[in-house]
Amino acid sequence: MKRKEFYLLVQPLTEKLYQLAYTLVPDDLQAEQLVIDGMNAYLLKEKKKILRKEVEINNKVEAQFLRKEILKGLLRYMTDIGARRANQLTEQMRLTRPAGFSLFYSLEPKVRLAMRLRYEAQMTVEEIGDILQAPRYEVIEKLHNGRFLLLNDLNKGIAP
Repeated sequence: MKRKEFYLLVQPLTEKLYQLAYTLVPDDLQAEQLVIDGMNAYLLKEKKKILRKEVEINNKVEAQFLRKEILKGLLRYMTDIGARRANQLTEQMRLTRPAGFSLFYSLEPKVRLAMRLRYEAQMTVEEIGDILQAPRYEVIEKLHNGRFLLLNDLNKGIAP
C-alpha cells in the first residue's frame, strides 16, 4: 500500500478520530492536534507494517477490515499521547469543559475514552483493552467506576 492509499483509507475515519480525541482532550485545537500527532506517531512506528500490506481499495470488505485495524492502531497512539497531554493541560481544561458535560469531562481521560468506545462505538471489552493497552479486568474496572461516578452524581440531584 502506498501513502496515498493509506490516506484514502483513513479519510472516512477523521471525524470519528476527532470526536474520540475530543473525549481525551476537550479542546478543539488540542483535539485536532492530537489526531495529527497520533497519525504521525502511528505512521512513524508502524510504517513498514502498514505500507507492506496489499489492499484493494475498491474491495469494500477488505478496505473496511483494514480501516478498522488502522482505527484501533491510531487510537492506541492517540490514547497514549492524549492521556499525557490531558495531564499537562488539567488546569486549562477545567476552564474549557463543555457545558452540561462537566462531570463526564472531570473523569480520567482513559475512563472517558473507555466509556465512549463501549457505549457509543459498541466496542467489546477486549477491543477497548487492546486500544488502551490494558488487561480486561482494568477495562471493566474503568467502565464500572465511570458509570458509578456518573450515576452517583445523577442520584444526588434526584434524592430529596
